[in-house]
Amino acid sequence: MAVLALVGGGVSGVLMITGNMPGDSLDTVWEAPADPAAAEHGNGSWPVGDVLVRSRFDAVTGYDVRTGKQRWEYVPPGRSEICSTSAPDDSVLLLVHGENVAATRTEGCADVTALDLKTGKELWSGSRKASAEATAGGPVSGAVAAGGGLAVVLDTWTDGDGEAVADGRRAIRAVDLRTGERRWTATVPEDCLPFGVGAAQRRVVAVLSCGKEDRAELTAAALDPATGALLRNEPLDARRPVAPSGVRTALVSVDPLVVFVRPAYEERAGTGTFFSFGADGRRTSRIESSGEHGKIVADKPSKVAVDGGRLYAVAEFRKSSTSSRAVAVDLATGRLVWQANPGRGDAVALAVHDGKVTVLQQDRGSFTEELYVLDGATGEELDDRTFSVNVDQEDGWLGGFFDRDGLLIVSRYDTEGPGRPFVVYERW
Repeated sequence: MAVLALVGGGVSGVLMITGNMPGDSLDTVWEAPADPAAAEHGNGSWPVGDVLVRSRFDAVTGYDVRTGKQRWEYVPPGRSEICSTSAPDDSVLLLVHGENVAATRTEGCADVTALDLKTGKELWSGSRKASAEATAGGPVSGAVAAGGGLAVVLDTWTDGDGEAVADGRRAIRAVDLRTGERRWTATVPEDCLPFGVGAAQRRVVAVLSCGKEDRAELTAAALDPATGALLRNEPLDARRPVAPSGVRTALVSVDPLVVFVRPAYEERAGTGTFFSFGADGRRTSRIESSGEHGKIVADKPSKVAVDGGRLYAVAEFRKSSTSSRAVAVDLATGRLVWQANPGRGDAVALAVHDGKVTVLQQDRGSFTEELYVLDGATGEELDDRTFSVNVDQEDGWLGGFFDRDGLLIVSRYDTEGPGRPFVVYERW
């Protein structure tokens, strides 16, 4: 009996290590066929109902989430390339696209198309050009946003001297998300130029550059979603103005509003700042990428998320060597709420859903992957699993990480060679 117990314990140990222990494991459900190399622009991935949607520079494709069967594919017309997209809302995705995207900065990215993600069919299409003289520029982010039944479109660009092309003060307009019917055009304050827009059920926001030349600074404007009227225009930091020259901005979240700012040519961890705003549009906190939480890695969407009143992120920290873990930071105060146990391995990606934080983690010794589910409020561990395969093998660029209805979804694109757009795992 002792021998049998010993053998049984050994078998169980092997099954656990290899990710084949029932109740402790994750197994592959399906993998999408590998794609050719991707361009840097137009990439995104989202679970929308029972469809997984993948966007590249050349097409948008929908897959059945349970079977992996391709349901539809949308290819932009003519020689267009997809420059950027919105996040989906109400099963609608907005695409910014155009011709000559890589070759010129004067003709590309001028068109907007609304795509029904249930069918892959075009709902409506229009132009971002506000006048005949307007030029569209190269690939952009924040040029369109979907939320609250609206498609919000940014209709302005800057020339080589940073001056607005067309009417910068009336550059933000909203149309019906599903029909394209005109709703309103916003008027931003004088001496202000919009950098990017965002939309959610209860608010429309814009990041503005306000002031002239060396007096310009970045602000966050709240607009009435019903009329486009300006409700509030708040500097990102009134005591330490953030100048628009030399920085890049990203709307991490619209509701609650979180704006990330980093140096234009610096993408390493720990070099940016998160600005958080309350429901009234007033700034609540300034969260540096480097702090008591470590160094937040904000260069990929699978490493930062906002849910409720917290910022969740993969953060690097250093003891004898550099490692990474999941952390939660309070948006109202900027203080660390909790940090995950750093002893088990390095956090690779995280996803937040239904108040839970799912963390993909790599063991430092064996380089095998494990999955941890944490309580979003406390960081307490709720579940852990081991993968039966190497998740990071030939992963290219981890573009998305989702935990939905018992399925774990990993999306990728690869700018140098073939990469699988989706791999789906299930707990067993």
